[in-house]
Amino acid sequence: MSESKQAAYQLACKVQQYAWGKVGSGSTVAQFAQAGDKDFVLDPESPYAELWMGMHPKSPSQISLVDGSQLPLGDWISKNPWALSDKLATQFDGKLPFLFKVLSVRTALSIQAHPNKTLAKILRDTDPDHYADDNHKPEMTIALTAFEGMCGFRPVAELADFFKKIPELKECVGTAADELTASIANGDAETIKQSLKKSFAALMRCSGDVVKPQIEKLAAQYTAEKNRTPLQDLFLRLNSQYPGGDVGCFCVFFLNVINLSPGDAMFLGPNEPHAYLFGDCVECMATSDNVVRAGLTPKFKDVDRLIEMLTYIDEPGSNKKFRGKDDTANPGTSIYRTPVDEFDVAHVKYPPQASQPLPSIDGPSIVIVTNGSGTIELVGGNSVTMAKGTVYFVPAGAAPLISADADGLELFRAFSE
Repeated sequence: MSESKQAAYQLACKVQQYAWGKVGSGSTVAQFAQAGDKDFVLDPESPYAELWMGMHPKSPSQISLVDGSQLPLGDWISKNPWALSDKLATQFDGKLPFLFKVLSVRTALSIQAHPNKTLAKILRDTDPDHYADDNHKPEMTIALTAFEGMCGFRPVAELADFFKKIPELKECVGTAADELTASIANGDAETIKQSLKKSFAALMRCSGDVVKPQIEKLAAQYTAEKNRTPLQDLFLRLNSQYPGGDVGCFCVFFLNVINLSPGDAMFLGPNEPHAYLFGDCVECMATSDNVVRAGLTPKFKDVDRLIEMLTYIDEPGSNKKFRGKDDTANPGTSIYRTPVDEFDVAHVKYPPQASQPLPSIDGPSIVIVTNGSGTIELVGGNSVTMAKGTVYFVPAGAAPLISADADGLELFRAFSE
C-alpha cells in the first residue's frame, strides 16, 4: 500500500435545516458546521437539524484531494474501490454502506419506522415519489447530550394499565383495549401480539373528530395537575408542538420513552416504531432515507403501511439502551456493535498530548471530532488541525497519525469491516 493510502482525506459535509432542528448556535449541528467549514454562515434564527456524512445522493459529502479540488465522495470511491476493501466493494456494489449523521433535535420527530430490504424495494417500485430508496435503514443513536426518544412498544401490561387509568386513551382505542387486556390474562404470545397490533391500529385509524376532543380533555386535566409526572409533561409538550389533536400525542402511552445520557446508545431495527424527542446525538445507518410516518408530522403519513409493517414486539425500554464495550487492543476506544453488516461505531478518546495512529480497519470509516483538538495526517503528507466538527474519510487499511493537543481529543468513527 502506497504512503498516500495510509492517510486520511478531509470531508466537507452538508447541513439539513429541517424545522424540528435546534436554532442557531444552540444547535450542535450548527456548531460543528461552523467549526468544520470555513464557508458556513450561521443564521441565529434558522434551525439546523442534521449534518450528513457520507455519499447519499440527497446530500453527498465532498472529499478534498491533494490538488485542492473537491469531488463527491461517491464519485471518488467509484474511481478508488480499494478504499472500501475488495470484500466490501463487492458486497455493497462499490458504495459506502453507511450514512453517518449528527442530529440536533428541538421538537419531536414523527412517529415512524424504517422498512426492511424486501419492503424497501416494494415501496420504491410502487411509490417512488415518497420512497426513493430501495435499501433498508437500520440505525443506531449515540447521545452527545441528554437525549430523549421513544422506541419499541411498552410491555403490554403497562399499556393495559394506561387503558384502565386514562379513559381518554381508551375512548380512542375502543373495544380493542378490552381485547388486549383479556389476551394478557388468557392468551398466548401470538394472541397478545395480534391484540397489540389491533389496539395500535384502532388508535392510529381513529377519527380526528374523536381524537381531538380526547386529547384536549386530557391536556386540560394534566395542565391542572400540580405534581405532573414526566410522562404527563411529555404529553403536554407534544400537544404544544403539534396542536390540533395529533394522534401521535397518544403514542407516548404505547411506546417506551427512553432517556439517554451522553454515551448511551439505542439501536433501531427494521419495522420498529420510534421517534426522537429532544437532544443531540450522532447517528449511523445503512445508506438510505426511507421513512414511513404516521404521526407528529406535517409530512406525508402512511398510516396503513406503518400499521402493517411493525413488529409488535413489546419489551421494557431498558432493553433498548446500551453502551459501547471497551476495545482492549486500543485503550481509550469503546465500540458500539450492531447486528447488521453495514456499520459499527467507535468512540475514541486521545489523552492530552497523545500521539498515535488511528487503528487500521479492513474497511472504510468516517471520523468526526466532537471535543478537543489536535492534528491528523492527510493524504499528501501534510498534518492539519483537527477541530470540533471537522470530518475525515479514512480508507480501508489506512492508519493516519493523530496527535492530541493539551486538552485531549474526542472523536466518533463510523466504520464497516
